[in-house]
Amino acid sequence: MEDFITCFEKNKASILNYEGMNAFALSENLLAVVKSPSKKLNKYVKYDPFLNLYLVRTDFSLIPAKMTDEQNLTRNDWVGILDANTPFIGHLKYLAQNIDEKDQLDFKTKIGQLNTPCCNMVGISLNNGAFIGNRYLKHFMKYNDVYWGDIGADFEVRDDKIYVSNVRKTGQFLVNDEIISVDGEKIKNIRELNEKVLFADRGSTLYFSILRDNQDVNVSAVVFNKDLSKFNLPNSKPKPKISSFRSNLGLSVNSNLVITKVETNSKADSAGFLVGDKILRVNNQIINDFKQLQNILAQGNDFNVLVQRSSKKLPVGKLDSSQGDGQFQFFIRLVK
Repeated sequence: MEDFITCFEKNKASILNYEGMNAFALSENLLAVVKSPSKKLNKYVKYDPFLNLYLVRTDFSLIPAKMTDEQNLTRNDWVGILDANTPFIGHLKYLAQNIDEKDQLDFKTKIGQLNTPCCNMVGISLNNGAFIGNRYLKHFMKYNDVYWGDIGADFEVRDDKIYVSNVRKTGQFLVNDEIISVDGEKIKNIRELNEKVLFADRGSTLYFSILRDNQDVNVSAVVFNKDLSKFNLPNSKPKPKISSFRSNLGLSVNSNLVITKVETNSKADSAGFLVGDKILRVNNQIINDFKQLQNILAQGNDFNVLVQRSSKKLPVGKLDSSQGDGQFQFFIRLVK
């Protein structure tokens, strides 16, 4: 326990509270933020529904803890959730077989950074005895979008052997094919097989050796994105700034307060507005942006609008603009 208290002091800079949620440094500018049911972030790289984590890129430097490969640990190795006073300590129970379940610990847990006694990060611990191992966190931080590999086939264990249990999107496999190896490596368990697919690069090809009707067969499968449509993922991209405003009086105005459209037979058309006019004042109020213009037009019924117009659009013939910039200002009355 003293070792883990010491580790907290060493690694506490990598453990953060980010907008009210638990967060853990993964690199010098990437944070994994555990999503809270009552809170959400407005700015992030992505939200992964499988891990329930936000990936956040910071504009300040982080100090990540050194990561260790949790797959090298045994049931006899101690691990602990770092805490300033009383760390939770115990052992690994088992590593998840596929992405739909979590790695498990054999002791009471909380959300925190899971470490070895040597202060190396094993993963992020969760409630209910679960944790997210580094092998998943490293894949999580690798892509800006939520990507997990799929080959269109599912697997199951029967009599200590791995078989194809379901074929969804590939013609290479048949149900009951026995999986012998992938990319020349013998598959020891179904977790190893599932993670070879999940962590494979997008568009890469995996080569399988299988046993089909007592015959050795070699097949290949191209890795594609796992279907995430059931999650209805939020769009993490920032919303574009509003660049125009359309009034029900028949005016469309851009962010520079220049009229871009006047609808035919509208109130604005009848009043004499033209495309290219720039709105300067309304009822003697200086207009700074179209949000202010929108509010003023919504509150009144009769407006004196000061506009600036090029002399080329003035209906009085040619005017000599050699002494100025060819721009004239005048009022237009606009009535709802």
